[in-house]
Amino acid sequence: MENTCNCGFYPTIVVPGIGNCKAFEVDENGNRLRSAWPPDIDPAAMKKLKNALIFPAIRMFVLRHDLGFTKKTGQALAEALDALVSNPDGQYKHNIQVEKYDDSLAKCSEKDRGFIYRMLPLKPLGLEIGEDHLFYFAFTPIGNTLDSVERLRAFIQMVKEKTGHTKVNLAAVSLGATITTAYLDTYVSDGDINRVVGVVPAFDGSMTVSDIMKGNIVYDDYETLFVELMGKKNAAKVIKVTKLLPKKVLRKFIQTVVETIVNTVIVNSSTMGGLVPAHEYEQLSKKLIGDPAHAKLKEETDRWWRARADFPALIAKARKSGTEVFSLCGYNVQLFKIVTSDKVSSDMVVHSASESMHAHFAPLGETFGADYKQQNTNCKNTAHNHINPQNDVDASVGAIPDTTWYWRNSEHEQTAENMQMLDLMKFLLKNDQIKDVFQDPAYPQFNEFVREKK
Repeated sequence: MENTCNCGFYPTIVVPGIGNCKAFEVDENGNRLRSAWPPDIDPAAMKKLKNALIFPAIRMFVLRHDLGFTKKTGQALAEALDALVSNPDGQYKHNIQVEKYDDSLAKCSEKDRGFIYRMLPLKPLGLEIGEDHLFYFAFTPIGNTLDSVERLRAFIQMVKEKTGHTKVNLAAVSLGATITTAYLDTYVSDGDINRVVGVVPAFDGSMTVSDIMKGNIVYDDYETLFVELMGKKNAAKVIKVTKLLPKKVLRKFIQTVVETIVNTVIVNSSTMGGLVPAHEYEQLSKKLIGDPAHAKLKEETDRWWRARADFPALIAKARKSGTEVFSLCGYNVQLFKIVTSDKVSSDMVVHSASESMHAHFAPLGETFGADYKQQNTNCKNTAHNHINPQNDVDASVGAIPDTTWYWRNSEHEQTAENMQMLDLMKFLLKNDQIKDVFQDPAYPQFNEFVREKK
């Protein structure tokens, strides 16, 4: 290992998840005008929203019929979410800047360090490798993947210069793995990455997102749906309206809110396009961005789709450049009950086939059957057993069968409580001693997550 600090390990850059960064609309001088992410309908926009809806709402409540109320709702909501809007070419409509952390955690302010540690359970890792070797790459989740990839490349160079290392490790968390997949496809040949460790990683997006984009939604739990799409604060404002609506209007209202968010915020974002799983991308992209106005955006999202569709080729490319990839997954949990894909093994947020780079999972509640034999698609060593004790996971089909670990019943938002997973993440990022799932009996390939009682 070549470095100037003689520490014995590489610095780690965390590429975080969808809710772990902040972004703002700024003016030409860089002054902040309004929050863009997490989404926040500011008081002025909320007042405008209320004013636009007051007369259609009165007519609807008095006559107990829609009478154009939901259409007006969609138009007003689209305007209220304007800060998040991208143009059909995938670039932001407004000047949006992410809040950056351009130095190690050791040199971050107490406020910034506190924010980062609240977002992700990174303190144990910081204690192991030193906060001067821990960096946090912020990006805009509802944005452009290529822009984020270019910024990540520059960020990696900055970290190398500051630490004196020739390589870095990437800790790719949730949506951060979608960005990391695109980075590996574009720049892994730079030779700057020692290891990628995915933590509940959306390497191939999330079927939660594709179900929402397709309208495959369970409307009974619409409050949870609004919270996931808009954040608690904004959702609370919209849910207040739903409590007053006649039942015959409610479903149309929910559909209008979802369609508005999809069409206004999600469709023109190449990062959101990267969250459409490879097996669903062709059909969905043709429907949503197959027109001439979206040609540039579709050209970019097609590129990331091809990378996700052939993970073995991406891994071979990475290994040729000296980069090893690891993944720590949750499984055997139903996807959010707001979507209709209720038989898909997941960690509730990301489907497990995405986290494991396309390992094979039986439908929830089922097994492969007594006659099933592991496929050995990407592990040719027949002495390796990559089928779990419950006979519902075949890890040999995944692109990295020897470096993917699984936690049964581990939910996405419980990752901070999964100490075995976090310890393994820490050891994988601290040094190169653990190389595969067979090496350390303390970390077998298949594990059971049990939430500790408080």
